[in-house]
Amino acid sequence: MYDHIMFPVDLHLPPTVQKAAEVAAAVAKWQSAKITVVSVTGTQPGDPVQPDAMVNEDLRNFADQLAEKSGAEVDFRNIHSVDVGAELDGDLTRAADEIGADLIVVGTHAPRIMDYIFSSHAGYLATHASISVFVVR
Repeated sequence: MYDHIMFPVDLHLPPTVQKAAEVAAAVAKWQSAKITVVSVTGTQPGDPVQPDAMVNEDLRNFADQLAEKSGAEVDFRNIHSVDVGAELDGDLTRAADEIGADLIVVGTHAPRIMDYIFSSHAGYLATHASISVFVVR
């Protein structure tokens, strides 16, 4: 049913990412699907600068752990953004189409006050992606 799962991650939010990673691994194992871990990074004023090599190393380590859990082929992709906050949702939606994913597994948090005004990233994906989205809280 699913051949390619896109798993967007923010490696700075481990609890949300880890729970969703367990779901992505279980679905990949059950469906014999490939997983692509996708991260969108950039620098905002005041953020520490992380070189692409360091980001790629973190993603590679995360992908290797996910491959071990799932037994699936796991690839990773880092998308560099000039303004992560403004471009993240569109970048993730485009990435799902570009890599040919047929399922997105994404972690989210319990709704906060701002989520009633602006959609969460997971909410945006669920509303705008052209493929199935599995939101894990």
